Amino acid sequence: MLDLTPDTLAVFRRQHGMATPGQLGSAGMGRRARSIAVGLGVFEALYHGRVLHLASAPLTLEARCAALSLAYPTGGITGPTAGRLRAVRRMPPTTDLHYLVPHGSHIGPFDGVVLHQTTVLPASHLHRRTDGITIVTDARLAFDLASFLEPLDHRSALEHLRKKGTTLTQLRRIARELVHQARPGSPRFVATLLSLGGPPAESHPEVVIADGLRRRGVAVEAQVRPMLNVGPVRFRVDLAMPSVRWGVEIDIHPDHLLLDGTTKDKRRDRKCHLVDWQIERVTEIDLIDVEGLCDELATLYEARRWALARRSA
Repeated sequence: MLDLTPDTLAVFRRQHGMATPGQLGSAGMGRRARSIAVGLGVFEALYHGRVLHLASAPLTLEARCAALSLAYPTGGITGPTAGRLRAVRRMPPTTDLHYLVPHGSHIGPFDGVVLHQTTVLPASHLHRRTDGITIVTDARLAFDLASFLEPLDHRSALEHLRKKGTTLTQLRRIARELVHQARPGSPRFVATLLSLGGPPAESHPEVVIADGLRRRGVAVEAQVRPMLNVGPVRFRVDLAMPSVRWGVEIDIHPDHLLLDGTTKDKRRDRKCHLVDWQIERVTEIDLIDVEGLCDELATLYEARRWALARRSA
């Protein structure tokens, strides 16, 4: 019976059931033992034997990404696959792995793998994780996603990456390094980058409603923080026009449906009244007809603006 040592198993455990022959050799498992393991079906050889899969380990998304990364370490996971690994919103459904490699790499084709070649892939664009997966950095991912997503989805994804810590400075640096008329995604990335500013949007509905209102001439600001002079209370408004103290709160989190959540919302609204802020609340049901909703919100904004104008006249 084949005896797998603790050191050998530790390599597989750390890398989602994947290991290179070199890693196993360093763990004390020689070529003959590896060959026997493959023959017995304990190991499965992947990518022309560059990677060995412990057959008892499930082929999860992470396992497949680790296998590809270990087999071809000059590249990295990108596109929707990287977005799913980073739990970025608005990723298109796909079971294929998207892998970015330097131009001129002679690998593949492989079933279930979409290979992308690039002339610009410095080490600074790759993050080598301790679990064997190599993934593009979040800033590089922001650029690469421009080739996969529609404009609003791309903006929403970039807002999410900003919320996770990617800065506008990093995005501008990536633009300087990658934007080129012949490079796919460049126009969309530039257009999205120019639309960003202020705190990042918290959710995709926030991005969609803000776009709808701006198209109607309501230049809302995202994540505005009005100062409430009623005790120590301070909070942000999802979308707002501070000049007329009018805002929109997007209540899509399940907590808003519970009694405790709705009670907190009403208390906040009452505190807003005390400092003359008018808040409109939006629910998931409202989002069934976004265009109709934005028409209604734009009308409410105009009514608020005229009411304040009459009051000050």
